[in-house]
Amino acid sequence: MTEQELAPGHVFFRPGDPGELAYLIQTGQVELLSGAPETSTRVALFEAGEVFGEMALIEERPRVRTARAVTAVRVTAMTRDEFEHLLTHDPVRTRQYLRSLFERLRTLTARLAGEVEVASPEPSDLGTALVRSAPPSPVELPKDPSAPAGWVVVLHPLSRKAAETLPDQGLLVTRFPLRIGRATAANEPEAFDLNDVWLLDNKPYNISRNHCEIAVDRHGIVVRDRGSQLGCIVNDEMIGGRVILADARLHPGDNVLVLGPRMSPYQFRVTVTPA
Repeated sequence: MTEQELAPGHVFFRPGDPGELAYLIQTGQVELLSGAPETSTRVALFEAGEVFGEMALIEERPRVRTARAVTAVRVTAMTRDEFEHLLTHDPVRTRQYLRSLFERLRTLTARLAGEVEVASPEPSDLGTALVRSAPPSPVELPKDPSAPAGWVVVLHPLSRKAAETLPDQGLLVTRFPLRIGRATAANEPEAFDLNDVWLLDNKPYNISRNHCEIAVDRHGIVVRDRGSQLGCIVNDEMIGGRVILADARLHPGDNVLVLGPRMSPYQFRVTVTPA
């Protein structure tokens, strides 16, 4: 593992470069860009404590995007061989990298579930699949999917349990995706969870440790399940859990988000307003 201090504009890798290193950011910001250099768009923004390029730890596939320093940055780079050695000799030092890998796996799983749902929209024999309703007309999207430009999204508590975590005036989302999950209980081992909002819950749990996220895609604001056990209810539409549908669109105005079953005490109002 090597530590590097780099200037703004430094390019860590470009499409086609071999995937050899994963990077943990100590200070500064790094953006992930997609497309040709002259027309590239930002698809993610990473900050201190986050990892990028993590797929290099488990595969040798060439890079498909560009990673570039936005500010002066200090990063710790890890090779695949170092990662495999530390997994058995000093696993604590791999924790941040593993969290990022597990989050990538959850994202890919949710995306695959969405593709299956679109390809096969009919309910299954078990009656657990839901047919996706037509999304509302899209509103103009921000150019930066990791930033809230173009949107004002506020998460408000609708129940006493929800109010224990959020301020009375609501939580303004300043960065997408906003990941929501359950805080680890005292008797549970430390988890490889990656959340922005941690909710306290008691058995029988309504919330999974990596439950859902509020994100931006090319159509607008969306809630995505992250592999939860009981799923979510978004404006009376069930996603995740035992149903195939893994995401639901949020429309401009007030939306109701319930984490877990319909009678769950974790209920929120999500207000979406074009900026």
